[in-house]
Amino acid sequence: MRKDFYVFRHGETELNRQKRWQGSGVDYDLNETGIKQAEELLEKLRGRGLGVIFSSPLIRARHTAEVVARGLNVPVFVREDLRECFYGDAEGKSIADLAECCPEILNNWNNPDEKYADICFPNGESRIKARDRVLKAIGRLTDEPYSVFGVAIHGGTMGQLLNFYHVSYDKIPNCAVFHLVCNDGKWYAEGGIF
Repeated sequence: MRKDFYVFRHGETELNRQKRWQGSGVDYDLNETGIKQAEELLEKLRGRGLGVIFSSPLIRARHTAEVVARGLNVPVFVREDLRECFYGDAEGKSIADLAECCPEILNNWNNPDEKYADICFPNGESRIKARDRVLKAIGRLTDEPYSVFGVAIHGGTMGQLLNFYHVSYDKIPNCAVFHLVCNDGKWYAEGGIF
């Protein structure tokens, strides 16, 4: 049986605008731009047959999911394990500051090479741990009685999923989407981000 997942990043927050590192240790809502992006995301997802949206518990993802769900008249359910990676000491810090104090980690965070899988900011969660947590959470959704899902997550974990499924990307804009398919137990990404 085939299950389709439209995995999307949340809209912009003030920390995104300020170019600050934002994980599960900070919980900012969407700014005005982020709300507009969520409305544009709704149009990207309209007509794709979503029956439900599962969301990270963080407000930026939930708010994005709620905007889309209202427009599609589908329910939203929160799943704790869909949250963003916890970045420890990097939470809320500017990217410029992190480039000074943790250049190796910052420069390799989205590197698809598995030799960087265990990197993490001081006192934070490793990227592989966050990726595996989100992969398992999405995998458990196959037991739900829907065939087409929306999944509201975050840029860091989305990057790790894209790497895992060998989808190339330069950047993950706010409200970017990728299509993940589970067909008779086989998982694959269909196309790139849009």
